[in-house]
Amino acid sequence: MESVEVPRPSPHPAGSIPWPFDRIREGQTDFLSDARKAIAGRMHLLAHAPTGIGKTAVALVAALEVAVRTSKLVLFLTSRQSQHRIAIETVRRIEARGPRIPTVDLIAKHSMCLQEAAPPHGRAFQEYCDFMVKSRSCGFFTRDNSAVVAAVLQRTLHVQELVQASGACRVCPHKVAMDAASRASLVVCDYNYVFSDIRERFLPRLGRSLDDLILIVDEAHNLPDRIRENLGGDLSAMDLLKAAKEARSIDGEVSHELAGIAKAVERFLAALPAERIARKEEFLDLVEGALPRRREGSGGYTDFVERLAFAGEEATRRGAPSRLPDIAEFFERWRDRNEGILRLVVPGPEGKFAFRLLDPSVLSRPIFDRVHASILMSGTFFPEEMYADLLGIAPARRQMRTYASPFPAENRLLLVHPHVTTLYARRGTEMHDAIAREISGITGSVPGNVAAFFPSYELLGEAHRRLRPTEIRKKLVVERPQWTKSQRDGALEALRLARAEGGALLLGVQGGSLSEGVDYHDNLLAAVIVVGLPLSPPNLEGEALRDYYMRRFGPAKGHDYAVVYPAVNKLLQAAGRPIRSERDRAAIVVLEGRILEPRYARCLPPDFAPVRSEVPAAEASRFFAAPLAAVAR
Repeated sequence: MESVEVPRPSPHPAGSIPWPFDRIREGQTDFLSDARKAIAGRMHLLAHAPTGIGKTAVALVAALEVAVRTSKLVLFLTSRQSQHRIAIETVRRIEARGPRIPTVDLIAKHSMCLQEAAPPHGRAFQEYCDFMVKSRSCGFFTRDNSAVVAAVLQRTLHVQELVQASGACRVCPHKVAMDAASRASLVVCDYNYVFSDIRERFLPRLGRSLDDLILIVDEAHNLPDRIRENLGGDLSAMDLLKAAKEARSIDGEVSHELAGIAKAVERFLAALPAERIARKEEFLDLVEGALPRRREGSGGYTDFVERLAFAGEEATRRGAPSRLPDIAEFFERWRDRNEGILRLVVPGPEGKFAFRLLDPSVLSRPIFDRVHASILMSGTFFPEEMYADLLGIAPARRQMRTYASPFPAENRLLLVHPHVTTLYARRGTEMHDAIAREISGITGSVPGNVAAFFPSYELLGEAHRRLRPTEIRKKLVVERPQWTKSQRDGALEALRLARAEGGALLLGVQGGSLSEGVDYHDNLLAAVIVVGLPLSPPNLEGEALRDYYMRRFGPAKGHDYAVVYPAVNKLLQAAGRPIRSERDRAAIVVLEGRILEPRYARCLPPDFAPVRSEVPAAEASRFFAAPLAAVAR
């Protein structure tokens, strides 16, 4: 792999940002040039940049060069704690070679709060915090924090260090971070600080507007779904009954009304024959009909929601965790949200009213229209045009690039078995047996840890039942639904321990906690087996999304955007787990012949071109037996 020496510039003229490493890797030169041009031209660069190209360093250098010269603010947006650490370490490297970069590392307010009685998250936390601040009941907030703010601006800290320093001085860590951020050149924070309602509180607190911002969006393939998730909601009869119980000691009338609405919702859902799309007015009318007529006349939906919200505020003031604020928010959003919204009713005793945002550009388009420039980047950001369309980025301001992987091609064996599939019509005992047989063969031929990722827990279970320990000769680690972070960390530790004893076989799901967002450092995985294509099963929400995209983008694009690319992206995320550095070596085997078909093959990025093989176990054995430089097909 080629690299070039980068002279260490000294001294640094005002506005210059040095490269944070001794060498600039292959691919980084073009990426850096494109990023500089995009920001200078007020463009949005959408970059498919594979793992190892050094996305963080490129984006930060290009953005900070403009920020320190023009007083713009760079927001590095990421949802991963590991990427927070990488961004902060990169800034420290820049500072070791050049000017001081005032930087703040910021996570969710509730995760920084020192109040032991604070609700854990959500609207309940925000209302608790607002009350404590307005009533001057939070000593952490009212105490003078100027010394800690000055310290944060003098030395780039990880958020845990900022929280620790603030706690030692008995001041609010989030207030310290926000006060420092108002004077910073760079803030590392979650997507939600820009792409949610939080933005309306966040930017004024910094004294900034959207026009002042240069955005860096890390793992940007996640952004459309994150926006959709933030603006969705569910409400069941049980939610309402629990809220009614909470409200008894606060407002007996609201409690009684919630119980009445719960009964009406329960009756409505029990009589429903099947899940279907709901009209906005159905829920409004149901609530109106369940509300008792008040002496001065029916207060109606709006009056009830106002009183419900007030009850939620009162619950928060009393310091007890409450779901009342979130229930009030659902009522408000059901009434107020219109554009690009799908409303659903799900029947049965565990049924619910639900709404989903179909069109993330409702929120993101106005943001990208106004910000100075942005860099959106991911190792699975293909095709870039789709993400630009989904996010509503104006065609005149798009700059789309695909960069090659910097890792040696001979370090990766990439195969696809043409005759194995999870296509629903071909599922059965014979195919399940074949999948288990291939997994056993590949696992037995690989020295080290192997991960197999499935489209669903159901298919994972079919394989698990058929795997024989005597054949795989490795310890089994099986992912379970809704694992906690500690359980996920435990699985990674099990892999680390097993590597010294011949390795383990990890069974997980595509799109799960172990196939996305986890870095398997130090070649922790010697092989990954991707089983099947995780196409979403037919349901009303998926069909509504496809229909909406087909109307907006045309039949071909709409189907691909809603159905094909999301599945391919999950497959690519899983396949990308094992090779995280130029020293890693791994086999990747796709047990899904459909990706050889033109309708799916055309959706794969240029750096993912698997070779057909009916004997992947034998090929994997040969790959690992040969000296690295001699590996060839």
